[in-house]
Amino acid sequence: MMANFVLAFLLSVGVVSADLFVSHPDHQKFLFDGFKTDFNKKYSAEEEDNRFHIFISNLKLADERNAEEKKNGGTAVHGITQFMDLSPAEFRNRFLLSDPRMKTNGAEVVEISEPVNTTAGVTDWSGKYTTPVKNQAQCGSCWAFSATEQIESDSMRTLGTSYILSPEQIVQCDKTSYGCNGGWTEHAYNYVKSTGGITTESNYPYTSSTGVTGQCSDKGNDYAISVSGYSTVKGESSMASYVQKTGPLSVCLDASTWSTYKGGIMTSCPKQVDHCVQAVGVDASSNGYWKVRNSWGTSWGESGYIRLAYGANTCDITNDPTWVNVKKA
Repeated sequence: MMANFVLAFLLSVGVVSADLFVSHPDHQKFLFDGFKTDFNKKYSAEEEDNRFHIFISNLKLADERNAEEKKNGGTAVHGITQFMDLSPAEFRNRFLLSDPRMKTNGAEVVEISEPVNTTAGVTDWSGKYTTPVKNQAQCGSCWAFSATEQIESDSMRTLGTSYILSPEQIVQCDKTSYGCNGGWTEHAYNYVKSTGGITTESNYPYTSSTGVTGQCSDKGNDYAISVSGYSTVKGESSMASYVQKTGPLSVCLDASTWSTYKGGIMTSCPKQVDHCVQAVGVDASSNGYWKVRNSWGTSWGESGYIRLAYGANTCDITNDPTWVNVKKA
C-alpha cells in the first residue's frame, strides 16, 4: 500500500528513481513521516533531527545492500524496516550481542552418514516443530530465544509436546551469561540442565523487552522440560541432511546486514558471528536456501523469517549448529 503512495508522491514532485535514497528534501521527509507512522515512532524535539539523518543514511545503506545482492545474483530486497532510525553501532549494541567466545566444548559431535538430498525441494518444519515467531524487543537476548526455541522444537519432535517455553527464565537466571547484554546458546542449555528445567512462558512471562534484564524469580517447582545434553554437526551439507531428515537446528551467525532485510534470498553477508536464531528449513538444490526463524517479531523480514543462500556458508551459518536431548521435567 505504502509503495503506491510513494510512487504517486515521487511522480507529483518530479522524482523517479529505483533507489530508496533521493536527495529531494520533500521525498526524504515523506518517507520519514511514513516510517514514523508505520512503526509508531515518537521522538523528542531535540531527537527528531538526529533520527531523521540516521534514517536517510540507512536509506543509502539499503541501496548499497541491494546493489551488492544484484551483483551477486541474490534476490534479497533491502528497504525500510523498524530499525531505520538506528545507526549501525546502535543496532549492533542492542540486538547483536551473541558472543562466540563463549562457545564451549560440551557438545557431542554427531556424524551424519546419509548424504544431503539435493533434489528433495524445500523441507520446512515451521508450524510443525516450532512455536510462533517471538520478539526479543530491545533486549540483547537472541541467544536465550534461540536456545528456548530449540528446546521447544526438540520437545515437540521427541516428546509430542506443544509447550511455549520461557526465554525470560534463561535471560534472568543464567548467571554464566549477561542477560540483555548478551550470551550464548550453549550456556543457556547448560543452565537449564544444571537448574533442573525450564518453565512455560505463561508461568514466567517476558519482561526484559525494554532492555532491562531484571531479577531472577525462578521458583524451581514448575518446570516443563529439562535438558540432558546437546549435540552438533559439522559442515553445511551435514546440517542440511539433519534438517531434511530430523528437524530444526539452533544456529549462531552474522546478522549485521539484516537491519534492512525485507525478503528474498540473501547472498551478501559478512561472517563476524553476533546473533543466534533457528534454522527451520532448507532447500539444498543449487539455487537453494536456508529458512531461518528470527526473534524480531513478525513485522520484520518474511513474517519473521529470512532466507539465506545455501551452499556458501552464508552469514557463517555453520558456526555452531546445535540440538538438544530433552525429557519431561
